[in-house]
Amino acid sequence: MNDISNEEGKKFGKDLKIIIVGDISTGKTSILNRYINQKFEKTNKATIAPEFSYKIINLEDVIYRIQFWDIPGQNRTPELTGVFCRDTQGIIFCMEVENVNSRTNIDTWEKCLNQFNDIKTIPKILIENKCDKLGDESHYNDDIGSLNKFSNDHGFSGCFRTSALNGYNVEQAVNFLIDEIIKSFDDEDVQYYDSKVIKMDNSAYSNNEKNRCC
Repeated sequence: MNDISNEEGKKFGKDLKIIIVGDISTGKTSILNRYINQKFEKTNKATIAPEFSYKIINLEDVIYRIQFWDIPGQNRTPELTGVFCRDTQGIIFCMEVENVNSRTNIDTWEKCLNQFNDIKTIPKILIENKCDKLGDESHYNDDIGSLNKFSNDHGFSGCFRTSALNGYNVEQAVNFLIDEIIKSFDDEDVQYYDSKVIKMDNSAYSNNEKNRCC
């Protein structure tokens, strides 16, 4: 997948909506910042309200705008979470290496989201973030079998160990989910618009901007 650089002669696919959920301090905001802006900020504060950001990608000469919704980790209130998870097409569940509670609470997040979507039908991945805590990269896959089993038992499309700090596996994980979303579309769900008909103002779609919804 490549970022858009020249829209002339390209086609635009439908916008995709992805939400990321998980406990506080698992690194959800850092994951998105790494994927969208290719950077890590040590000063990230806890997300206290859902935040919206996006990235434009070029996949096989089709331009997609990916909308990301960052759901606060301290709030698993169905009423609030449900407002922002409606019509989502992909879900990232985020937990933290060596944080048992963050893994256990994945069940709670699933139950919360299931009140508003049948998430069994939605492509979703499991991310175990902060694998840099395990030491150098040669240890990143230590005891990976337990992660794979947990992922399979919960019906995730895939699972990944990531590090938002150094970027390990972040792009691969999110791109995998995007591929799964696009593959899940029926032919009649996919609409493409020629860029010669629809002109986009690139200045309005800076990857360095993040808009807060509240």
